[in-house]
Amino acid sequence: MTMQPPAPYGTPPTPPPGPVPSGRRRGGTLPWILVAVLTVVALVLGVLLVLQAVGGDDAGDGRGFASPEEAIEFSTESLADGDAEAALSAWSAGEQARGSDFVGSLEYLEAYAPYNPNILPGDDDFFAGLGGVAREGGAADQIRRLTYSLLVPDLSQDQVTPLSDDDAPSAQELRDDLDSGRLAGLSAQRIERLEGPERLTETYERAAELVGADERREYLVLYEWEGETYLGAVGVLRYDDEWSIDAFSAPIANVSVGIVTPASEDDFDEALASVADLGD
Repeated sequence: MTMQPPAPYGTPPTPPPGPVPSGRRRGGTLPWILVAVLTVVALVLGVLLVLQAVGGDDAGDGRGFASPEEAIEFSTESLADGDAEAALSAWSAGEQARGSDFVGSLEYLEAYAPYNPNILPGDDDFFAGLGGVAREGGAADQIRRLTYSLLVPDLSQDQVTPLSDDDAPSAQELRDDLDSGRLAGLSAQRIERLEGPERLTETYERAAELVGADERREYLVLYEWEGETYLGAVGVLRYDDEWSIDAFSAPIANVSVGIVTPASEDDFDEALASVADLGD
């Protein structure tokens, strides 16, 4: 049996479509081969659209920020404004692609993972160009996952949802809910750095090295939206004196990729403390 290694830090690989949970086949079995084919087609079209949008070898080059907090606040404000281009500009996809250490990444994983389009030779202009597009596509997908987790919280972001189920929403209902204008009130209420044992710091240092960055950190973010608070996480990278985003996740704090979940201030503090306590 072929084993899949754990995802490296940074933009994670896109997982294959998950199985349908048991007891959710009342509307009949979906043609899963067709679903898989359509998924591949969608990914290819997504890459082509990103190529048209950014073009050239500098695909995915974003703007840098003076601090991690500034990058996170700008990203949040861009989402609230419904400005996808600005939101993507807070990410460092191009820099990561050109700094990608292909040999070091494979040695770190101790395997080659064909489903991860991010691990490409950064010292080759051709592959670095492809890597920038792939990483920006991954950034766009994480932004989508974050906004979907707010706008359609009952819709799984990891498994196919048959709309033929009795309790499933209709396509029109989903479209009505997916109104980016609803994000206008989104804000970052608290941004706190995750700090833990020395081995965590060493892991961050290694993750930064694998994409040619000088430093990597992860932050928990307490978002406020429509009168409720939500827990999320953001990973950031420093290139020289500028910070940018490379992931909406914090595996060490059990924050899923691109997902925000309802949480109180106490929940936020507990998640922060759970990482700090790892050093005890």
